[in-house]
Amino acid sequence: FIFRLMMCLSLLTMVASCSKDDEAPVVYQEVNYATLNGTWMLTELNGTPLQEGQYVYITFNRKEHTFEMYDNMGSMYSHKSTGSFEIEEDEELGYILTGEYDYSHDLWNEYIVSEMTDETMKWTMKDNSEDVSVYTRCAEIPDDILNGSRSLR
Repeated sequence: FIFRLMMCLSLLTMVASCSKDDEAPVVYQEVNYATLNGTWMLTELNGTPLQEGQYVYITFNRKEHTFEMYDNMGSMYSHKSTGSFEIEEDEELGYILTGEYDYSHDLWNEYIVSEMTDETMKWTMKDNSEDVSVYTRCAEIPDDILNGSRSLR
């Protein structure tokens, strides 16, 4: 009797411990104007975190299909860009993000947006699959960037 009781307790412990260790599956969202809306920070570029002091912040406005971006990539000073963006769905590639800058009317590279969750999304350049950016949702662009007082140390 004691042997059976020990076996039952062992089996119950194994079943309970297995179910607690299972991680919740990652739930990817559809990429659309509502899910893209808000402020995002570039956290990884081509598999590597950004160097200390570097940043790219982009805020998408879903209603107006506009963006406002602050970055210091390639400069020690912050650069502000504004423009418009569109999301298209491609049957083979998925969701394609395109944009146009207001002042120069230059077009963005086209990006395939994938693996989008509530907190992160991955952009892969359509014409260069090795150019991959990971963005993380954030509450807002920091004030020292908005007012131009942050620069590289």
